[in-house]
Amino acid sequence: MAYKSADEILKPDIRFDNICVPEGQGWRFMTITDHHQMIGEVGLQGAAPTEVCGAYDRARNTMLYAFFDYDLFVVGEVQAYGAFELALKHRLNGHGLQQKGTLRNLVDRARKTGIFPKLVAGAPILDDQVEVMVLMRNALAHGNSEVHPPGMALQALKLCAWGIDTIFPGDVVQEGDCS
Repeated sequence: MAYKSADEILKPDIRFDNICVPEGQGWRFMTITDHHQMIGEVGLQGAAPTEVCGAYDRARNTMLYAFFDYDLFVVGEVQAYGAFELALKHRLNGHGLQQKGTLRNLVDRARKTGIFPKLVAGAPILDDQVEVMVLMRNALAHGNSEVHPPGMALQALKLCAWGIDTIFPGDVVQEGDCS
């Protein structure tokens, strides 16, 4: 998508022109209200720290603005995976500060401490939601030219919400949680 001119920035992206939602017995074109509701329904339910909630909401807001620039879905996904990684840092390190290591290291540590279940030997890697997050995050974080449709972006957002809520369920309260 080319850089938008000032008079076009608040016009819906043309790729939304043919996206429909059910209404009664028929269908109608999606509105910004529909888009907002769809993203708003994918919130955090656990007790994540305020910084993690803020990072996650940054992802949701980015995806909200994808109504005006479809390419922002991928940016929102990257931010959602970043919120997931930040949640791991908070839980495992007691803070979100940068430490040496990778998302892979954090996930492996989380598996060892029982936050996530251990991998099942011989099971397909795509059967494990955490491994799917690592693969998808790495694919986006290391540069590509993909553009994801709203449904795919929403699934990534839901997956990250699940991951963050698993890291910080309601019974693991941190100072400043967003519940």
